[in-house]
Amino acid sequence: MYDSREVIVTSYEPSELRFCLSGNDALTLLEFIQKSLKCNTKEDYLALFPKIRELLPFDFANSFLAHRDADNGLVLVYNANISFPKDWLQVYLAKNYLQTDVTVVENFSAYKVQYWNLDKLKQYNQDEGLVSLCVDFGMTGCYAHGARIAATGRNGSMFCFTGPSIEFNKRTEAILEFVTPHLHLALSHLYSNKQLEWNRGAISGREKEVLDWLKQGKSSWDISVILGISERTVNYHVYNIMQKLGATNRPQAVAVATRLGLIDFN
Repeated sequence: MYDSREVIVTSYEPSELRFCLSGNDALTLLEFIQKSLKCNTKEDYLALFPKIRELLPFDFANSFLAHRDADNGLVLVYNANISFPKDWLQVYLAKNYLQTDVTVVENFSAYKVQYWNLDKLKQYNQDEGLVSLCVDFGMTGCYAHGARIAATGRNGSMFCFTGPSIEFNKRTEAILEFVTPHLHLALSHLYSNKQLEWNRGAISGREKEVLDWLKQGKSSWDISVILGISERTVNYHVYNIMQKLGATNRPQAVAVATRLGLIDFN
């Protein structure tokens, strides 16, 4: 049985990492960080990876957010695929390899840089079906890293870079140590925006009416009189609105709704 404690992962101190990177590497990383801070859409997010490719060669890349459930199973929350083949992903998900893939298991246990090749997968008794799948698509080398940052919620992230040209070296690991926290924040931000888009479509007509009156500073009692419903019902709508928009109070709900175009600014 696979034991994640036995996997060799690497971790460097920042002072050690600097010696692995050239001046050009540092400039490219700065450009990457600037782009990641401006990442608001999936197109912005996908545009980060050509910059990463300037630093390390890869044929396929993928990223996702997930968390452990009460039974320690992995719950996939959001997948932002960069270039993994759709046929590969369909088989991977259909076979539920997410729960047994040693790379994934280790990532959500340690959140450290990992390097895998076919020999190492076989050493850790990886399912032969997954090994064969990787061989079929040329995924014979893989680097993976992830992060879990408290400020972004309970979801951890995983970023995979794979292909026949992936080789073990300290420079690649140093680059991944630098870029992963920024990728995590960008992906988490993308997921939050996506949630707001999903919730935007779920806002009912009555809830939009309540939002319009909240924008004008009306209390629950005022709105109940205007709409001819009970104050308790108004509070119920307000609660649902805040849940859907990820807001913690009424002014924030109005601000988010205005930004999403649910209600007019004026």
